[in-house]
Amino acid sequence: MESRKPKSRIRNLSTRYLPFYKTVVWILLTGILFTFVWGAYESILKKDYVGPLLISASWWYLLYRYYKANLKVFHVEFDHEFLYVIQKKQDILIPLENIKDVEIVSLGGVYKVTLYSKDQLGDLIYFKPSLLYPFNFKAKDKLVDVLRHTIDEAKKKVRFYQKNVLQS
Repeated sequence: MESRKPKSRIRNLSTRYLPFYKTVVWILLTGILFTFVWGAYESILKKDYVGPLLISASWWYLLYRYYKANLKVFHVEFDHEFLYVIQKKQDILIPLENIKDVEIVSLGGVYKVTLYSKDQLGDLIYFKPSLLYPFNFKAKDKLVDVLRHTIDEAKKKVRFYQKNVLQS
């Protein structure tokens, strides 16, 4: 009998409060936007046009940028073979060999996963390991380092294919 390695357990990279983060921050920013729009409306009634309109326009822009930035923030998990992108309708498995790089892109703790070839989600995937990232960055960075090490090990591993497999 051939001895097999036990499967490694799946490790969670994303915060469990990701839906909370996405909705509450969106509601908060929208509330601030409407406050500035209301202030701009009242200022227009007083014949002061420029300042409040610029502030409202800048908040519209910030809200749009937040929306675009968080479209690709997903719940992400990994084991020794795959990166799992958890979605509502279906989960996506990405082989670790397809991952080019994992790097941090914001001070709030959002990480970017760059893929060699495009997947269903494109060639970039983002995840947020913690809501309190600046305060607990050491533990979360250690977990991301484990992911990086696992990716390096997966790239070194030689895949065994049967002799009659069609390769494209």
